Amino acid sequence: MPVKKALNALDLVAIAAELNAALSGGRVIRVYRLGDSHYFKIRVSDVAYLIANPRRISQTWRIPQDLSPSPLRKFIEDCVINRFEANLDRVMSIDLNCGRLIIELIPPFNMVFTVNGNVKWLLHEYRSKDREIKVGSTYSEPPRRFLDPRFFDNLLKLIEDTGLSDEALAKGLGLGIDWAREVCVRSGCSDPVLAWGSIRSILEALHLGRLKPVIYTSPSYVSPIPLHSIKGEFREVESFNRAVDDYFTSIEVERVAEERVKGIEDEIARLESSIKELEDTVGKYLREAENLRRRGELIMSRLYEFSELHEALLRAYMTNKDSFRAKVRGIEYSGIKVIDYDPLRKTVKVTVNNNEVELTLGESPGETAAKYFEEAKRLEKKAKVAEAKLTELRSKVDELRSRINETTEETRATVRFVASREWFEKFRWFITSGGSPVLAGKDAGQNEALVKRYMNPWDLFLHADVQGGPVTVIKVTKGQEVNQQDLIEAAQYAAAYSKAWKLGANSIDVYYVKGEQVSKRAPSGEYLTKGGFMIYGQRGWVRGVELIISVGLRIDGDVVRLVSAPPTAAASLTNYYVTLKPGNGDRSEVAGRIKELFTKRYPEARQIPVEHIIEHVPGPSLIAESNAGNPIDWNTVKGVFSKVAG
Repeated sequence: MPVKKALNALDLVAIAAELNAALSGGRVIRVYRLGDSHYFKIRVSDVAYLIANPRRISQTWRIPQDLSPSPLRKFIEDCVINRFEANLDRVMSIDLNCGRLIIELIPPFNMVFTVNGNVKWLLHEYRSKDREIKVGSTYSEPPRRFLDPRFFDNLLKLIEDTGLSDEALAKGLGLGIDWAREVCVRSGCSDPVLAWGSIRSILEALHLGRLKPVIYTSPSYVSPIPLHSIKGEFREVESFNRAVDDYFTSIEVERVAEERVKGIEDEIARLESSIKELEDTVGKYLREAENLRRRGELIMSRLYEFSELHEALLRAYMTNKDSFRAKVRGIEYSGIKVIDYDPLRKTVKVTVNNNEVELTLGESPGETAAKYFEEAKRLEKKAKVAEAKLTELRSKVDELRSRINETTEETRATVRFVASREWFEKFRWFITSGGSPVLAGKDAGQNEALVKRYMNPWDLFLHADVQGGPVTVIKVTKGQEVNQQDLIEAAQYAAAYSKAWKLGANSIDVYYVKGEQVSKRAPSGEYLTKGGFMIYGQRGWVRGVELIISVGLRIDGDVVRLVSAPPTAAASLTNYYVTLKPGNGDRSEVAGRIKELFTKRYPEARQIPVEHIIEHVPGPSLIAESNAGNPIDWNTVKGVFSKVAG
């Protein structure tokens, strides 16, 4: 079985079955592009991503950085997905409430958006003898060159025409060679009834989503069901979409890395071409300089003879200019032989010991030698400048060569694994050193939601004593009390993300009450804004709470998360964390520095956008210190919050 390089027609049937269950009813909120891949950000109960490229259409949990908006976005963003349909010919259609997006995996890969059958957008125009696809035209599907495999009569017709074999099934029924071989291995490909039974059982499993997705390691292959035709080792995966994502992501990351490396290699090739030209130029300058210097030295070594010859030439020239050339050609004086005369330049070419020298009638041999030396110096200086440039270019080439491996590793590291978020992750959250879960709102809307939906009467509500700050809630098991350390940590959290940080304060008071003392009901004649609350009864206080917060990184398998917490709680939640205090550093600059520190310790941190780190930096800050942590297991984190959910 060959290595799978792209999904086949039956694979898409299985993909569509799972996508209908997972993404139908979802809203397209963003469309991005990177290389030959399109990424669709879809909001269902949570955010999900769909990827489409020449190799596959599937859900993806791995999102690279450097995504760019796609022109398709203006046509389908905010549209709702009704249904996914695979047509058994490597074509997937996404029925939307605003039109239809057709994704053709058949070469050349294309994506076409239509409204009522009319093409409104497409990846590229296409014309063949069978059809033409362009904006404004009526969309027509690729012509089907095989019989529909869902009908027994078509199998009989195929057998009658070409016989029963894996090649006949692959081409005649459009199964592709992979599934055709599987049918033959299951049925023996000798009895039409047995062959039909194998085809039908495979199609039913794929259409109905009765899948057991597997990834084979040897040979490298992914399938929605285990195959009898492959005897290699495999591992089971929870869904075919996730199996496809696991399988193809490495291929696609390597492809992006290769494209980036190719850019570097192209630059190296360009620089090496420049280096070759410069090397030739330097050699030319030095050869010319050496030749000129040799001529000058030759003249100076026999200056008397050259001067005598020069005077004789001048007398002959003054006697008869017209016959000068013929008269002097071939004469010899003290081993110096005249070869020729150039009347335009008024120069006489002579040879001495097989070396050529030019004498100018209008200047003395000494002056000619001096000019030879000056020109030699000029060329040597140019050669020296060119040598310096060569050194610079060679250094750049060495630097670029060293970047090739770094670029490949960086590309792999910048793929962000998108996991399903737990309910508490939409808020700010942490777990105190005493094991109590804490939630805080990011804005007025979340403050409102925390109080209305997630706070119980016995929970503790905290707020900094300043207008503008998060509602902070310690989730409490009914009947239990909150210890003093946990209360202080929650107060630090409430203080850190309050307006006090941006105002430049170093400390602030924080009050707390039970959830039952908080109400959205305003006194008669008054009005509460969104995120505003009335507090009834006596308040407790934590005085002089220091403004300090830690921002940390935790790595759970493929998932990299950011967590903010008070310093005393950060070590048990993160692999590595940075502690901040109010300062003069701009939020974006501080976030950039934090990413540098994270990436230095954990290359996986490259995948975290700086914008996400900025969200955890309360305001102008300074980095006080950084420390390694030892985080509790993510399942333990989820367990802590699940005990007090609701």
